[in-house]
Amino acid sequence: MSATEAVKSSKEYLSIPIVELIESSTNPRKVFDEERLEELAGSIRSKGVLSPLLVRRINGHFEIVTGARRYRAAQRAGLDEIPVRIGAFTDEEALEIQIIENIQRADVHPFEEAQGFRALLDREGADYSIEKIAAKTGKAASFIAKRLKLLDLTQPAADAFTAGHIGVEHALLIAKLAPEMQEKALAHCFDGYFAANDSERSLVPASRLQAWIEQNVYLSLKSVPFSKEDETLLPEAGSAPDSTRYSSRRSRTIHALTPRVLIGNWTRTSFNE
Repeated sequence: MSATEAVKSSKEYLSIPIVELIESSTNPRKVFDEERLEELAGSIRSKGVLSPLLVRRINGHFEIVTGARRYRAAQRAGLDEIPVRIGAFTDEEALEIQIIENIQRADVHPFEEAQGFRALLDREGADYSIEKIAAKTGKAASFIAKRLKLLDLTQPAADAFTAGHIGVEHALLIAKLAPEMQEKALAHCFDGYFAANDSERSLVPASRLQAWIEQNVYLSLKSVPFSKEDETLLPEAGSAPDSTRYSSRRSRTIHALTPRVLIGNWTRTSFNE
């Protein structure tokens, strides 16, 4: 039975004591906005929980498959009982439901969304592909591919992104860089990047970060992550040793074609993907 079929077949509705509920350890949603939780709790106090939580019986409790935010808000609202819809899901089915529900949220963070896509792709036996995820979620395959690229962020860059210090455009530009260059690019996301703390810095437009990367990473032969001795990169120019032995013609060829050929052949992607 597919996860979708399992949800459709779960028709048992109950109102159960809130203390019998436990949150799922596999819930991909890790961040809950405090202000929105308080707003939802206020709504629940006046109107109750309008949409039942989806749960399953496990180890004498009811594990929340979807609805963790409603559960937390109901706790804040002081509810003793909460409406639920009970389903019989395997661990794999529950995980798939959680991932798909999470990535379809309107307020999902792009990084969490990327982690959800990756979790689906990595599920054993599920036979997911980017195209299948696109069909199931209604999102374009190119959109999913871009989101997955965010998972190439180093930990400091990912932390800055999830904390809201940089935007998704900045994050995508940084994610395309080698790990050792990501830290430098992250620093150049801000005016006053030598400041002691974030309050003294301001985020620059993504276009300025892109210009810095083009000038200092993609146009710099000193920082390219391939051997400049490799003559197969640009046969008409030969290798590019760090010496003054270039002929003027070879030097002009290297500098003219580096961003278009050398770097382009390495990344296989453009800045404007």
